[in-house]
Amino acid sequence: MDYLEEHESMAVSDICSLFQVSRDTARRDIVKLAEQGTVVRTHGGIALAKFIQKTQEYALRLKNEPEGKLHIGKRAASYIRENEMIFLDVSTTVRCMIPNLNVQSLTVVTHSLDNAWALLDKEGIQTHLLGGMINRKLRHLTGCGTLKKLEDYRFSKVFLGAAGITNEGIYYYDEDDMYFKRELVKRSGEAIILADHTKFGRYSAFKGLDFSVIGMIITNQPVGGELQEIIEGQGIKLIVAQEN
Repeated sequence: MDYLEEHESMAVSDICSLFQVSRDTARRDIVKLAEQGTVVRTHGGIALAKFIQKTQEYALRLKNEPEGKLHIGKRAASYIRENEMIFLDVSTTVRCMIPNLNVQSLTVVTHSLDNAWALLDKEGIQTHLLGGMINRKLRHLTGCGTLKKLEDYRFSKVFLGAAGITNEGIYYYDEDDMYFKRELVKRSGEAIILADHTKFGRYSAFKGLDFSVIGMIITNQPVGGELQEIIEGQGIKLIVAQEN
């Protein structure tokens, strides 16, 4: 636990090396600790429960870092060009792009009910809403049909949110959402992550994306430290969007 307090997370390989145990023993220990509520299992290891970002309802997330999200959304919208086909994720930060979409011709695909509604008043933007089952809490469409429909599209850019960003990559709350994000990235020319500063150094339940598949990360405060070195070392453009 002292190691976890210092490093916030441990991979299975770390446990094996530190305690000189087999992977099977390490996994059994992980299960016991998780059952006690001391830690939370992550993709490939454990993290202290207090460092895990948990799912919040969409309406609650709207109130988190509103000014920072507006700056991020405005900067992200500036990277969109005429006649592109893009995907906008179900994310309160990504939604802040929509008021700043000033192109004359654009195709937007989304599974977010709020994104689709906000796009109604945008002339020149053709909106495709993916079908599926409505998730009332997170206000988006989900299910096998939603994932299957992605096969019909090829995006120039996908704009994605994040539940957490650590040295290991991009994390998400939900397993289905994790697979959905992976499929989106496969079908895009560039994946762009929009995340306010509170998401950095935080885990969630599922590691969704490696840094190797990300082209750009837009945030609202400098990241700094080892995490910034890792991100930029992967060739990712790290953009800090602040009020001029």
